[in-house]
Amino acid sequence: MRLEIEYLKKADKFFKLNNHILSKDRAKELIIKAVKKIILKEDINIDLKHLKGELKNYYRIRQGKIRILFKIDGDKIIVKVIINDIDFRGDVYK
Repeated sequence: MRLEIEYLKKADKFFKLNNHILSKDRAKELIIKAVKKIILKEDINIDLKHLKGELKNYYRIRQGKIRILFKIDGDKIIVKVIINDIDFRGDVYK
């Protein structure tokens, strides 16, 4: 399985402003854990939730007050994760 991670503009902006709270490397570790849990069905301790409503194709990772919203494109050989937004709890779902 090959994993490609794409950060959209909102996510990159969050890292520039809040690198001291959540680094890009830590976010990548969380995404890898989430993909292993979703695709490979591994028993990994991560706060992951499949979203409903307008964002029904998205998943959410909770890390303290930070939320990472992402969706998975592709099959089991090449998995492309698109990080849509990273922000604080009260602002990420708007």
